[in-house]
Amino acid sequence: MKILPNSYAIIIGGFILGAFLYFGLSVNRYSHVEGNKILDNKTGTLYDLDKKQYLKKNGDLYQYE
Repeated sequence: MKILPNSYAIIIGGFILGAFLYFGLSVNRYSHVEGNKILDNKTGTLYDLDKKQYLKKNGDLYQYE
C-alpha cells in the first residue's frame, strides 16, 4: 500500500511541473514586425518604439515616454 501515495505524489508533481513550464516559458513571446515595431504574442500588443506608443489588441492606442 505504500506504492499508492508515491504514485499520487508523482502525478501531482508532474502537473505542478507542467504548469510551471506552461506559464513560465516565454521564449517566443516577442517578435520583430518591421522597423522598430515589436509584437507581444502573449497579449497581442504592438509596440512602436519610434513614436513611443503601443496599440492594444482591442484597438486602444497609448502613448508613453
